[in-house]
Amino acid sequence: MGNDKDKNTTDTQDKPAPQTQQPQANGETPKTYDDWVKTQSEDVQELITENTAGLKSALTSERESRKEFETQVRDLATKAEKGSEAQAELVKVADQAAEADRKADFFEAAHAAGVSNIRLAYIAATKDEMFDKRGNANFEKMREQYPELFGGTPAAPAGNAGAGTQKPPGSASTMNDAIRAMAGR
Repeated sequence: MGNDKDKNTTDTQDKPAPQTQQPQANGETPKTYDDWVKTQSEDVQELITENTAGLKSALTSERESRKEFETQVRDLATKAEKGSEAQAELVKVADQAAEADRKADFFEAAHAAGVSNIRLAYIAATKDEMFDKRGNANFEKMREQYPELFGGTPAAPAGNAGAGTQKPPGSASTMNDAIRAMAGR
């Protein structure tokens, strides 16, 4: 039995651990996914392209089916009794479907435009009506009004205790200092 145990441990020790990341030629981590893909070998790039092509195809077909659904619901709303509760509900459902499509399109375009906080950018674009008639967001206008949405992470402030007060930090007194002061030393 001891032999089997030793055999199992040597088998796993002889095999090199699988690499989860390919090392970079210059030692730097790529800034974007696309940059990382470019550093991969041709066969890996081909696999990634096939995978993402399938995902993009599924996304496109899902969006088309949602648009068809919205059109069908709007058709039903026009056929429903005018001013009825059913018509109002159908219009509401169609509007929600259209809003979900607009949001998905915005998220995809915002990512490509380099927006760092996509959810906050969508709220700002909706509030400030930064969409054209087709539902596309105006990222140039957004960049002018809200540049912080495109900047990535803000720089950290200076880390000492007097930072921002324009005067040096006060002396830190300890419990020992308080005891000595009370004792008269």
